[in-house]
Amino acid sequence: MTTYTIGTLGRRPHRSEPPAGRYPVGAIFLHLVDRDRCDAWVPSRPYRELMVGVRYPAREVEGYERVPGSFAHEDAPPVLDPVGPRPVVLYSPGVGEARVPGTPLVDELASHGYVVVFIDHADDAPTAKFPHDRVADVRFVLDQLASLAPGLLDLSRIGLCGRSEGRLADLGSLHDDPRIKAVADLDGEGDGAAARLVAFFGRRLLGREEIPAATAARAGR
Repeated sequence: MTTYTIGTLGRRPHRSEPPAGRYPVGAIFLHLVDRDRCDAWVPSRPYRELMVGVRYPAREVEGYERVPGSFAHEDAPPVLDPVGPRPVVLYSPGVGEARVPGTPLVDELASHGYVVVFIDHADDAPTAKFPHDRVADVRFVLDQLASLAPGLLDLSRIGLCGRSEGRLADLGSLHDDPRIKAVADLDGEGDGAAARLVAFFGRRLLGREEIPAATAARAGR
């Protein structure tokens, strides 16, 4: 398991430049229910609800509605990879943070061929007292991947990224989950974070060693 700290794009909710990858980006949104555990935030609720967004490489996007604040188009048809199933990256937002600040990152990854699954940790807050719930959320979503798109996702190549102030450290127990091959800690501010993130997962999930010089220097290589 490799953990890499990457400066983020900051908390700007929108970007003016389209993703740099070769693919347009599609999006779907899913409502998942974990009936095997109660919601720690709502004790009267005997289950845990999660909203999950998925970004993926699309075959075409013309005629499909663009998701506000992003370059993704909802329900656009996915483009299949002739080589095989696509690698997956899970994105866990910071505590009390909506998915929106991470939109440039997930759009960028999807444009480079990854399927990105990002989680809304329902009822989370900056004073979260239940970090174990975030771990359980991620594990639950991992369990659902096999049925999300059978045959289209490479479950042997799964990465995880999130903010350290978003208590990525609380997800430390996931380092022992054999399904997760690499973790990127999106810590602080910095330019070029999206390119570094793509390069990092390219090395760890795709086995690519050719990375931009700036990325190599930042990674200490």
